Amino acid sequence: MCGLSYEGHCIENLIQAAGTRRVPYFYRTQVGAEIDLVLEKGGKPELAIEIKRSMAPSPEKGFCLACDDLQISQRYVVYPGQERIPLRHGAQAIGLQELAVLLAQVE
Repeated sequence: MCGLSYEGHCIENLIQAAGTRRVPYFYRTQVGAEIDLVLEKGGKPELAIEIKRSMAPSPEKGFCLACDDLQISQRYVVYPGQERIPLRHGAQAIGLQELAVLLAQVE
C-alpha cells in the first residue's frame, strides 16, 4: 500500500479508533498549510496527525504552521515504523497501530 491509499487506510483506522469522542476533519489554509487529520474534542482541536509513508518521516513546514494556527500541542506523524521518534516542532513519529491504541484508550 502506498501513496493516497496508505494515507486513506491510516485515516480511516484512526477515526475508527478515536470513536465518537472526537470529531475528525481535514485542515488546509488558503496558503497551503495543512493537516491530514485533526481530532477535535469539546469544540477544541486536540490532536494533529500527518501521514507519511517514509521510514524517515519529517513534518512539513505547513503542518507545523497549521498546528500553530490551531494551537495544537499533540502532534503526530504516522509512519510505517514501530518506534516512537521525536521530531522537530514538537511532533512525534509513531506507528499506526500504536497511535490507534492510544486513541482508543484516551478519554
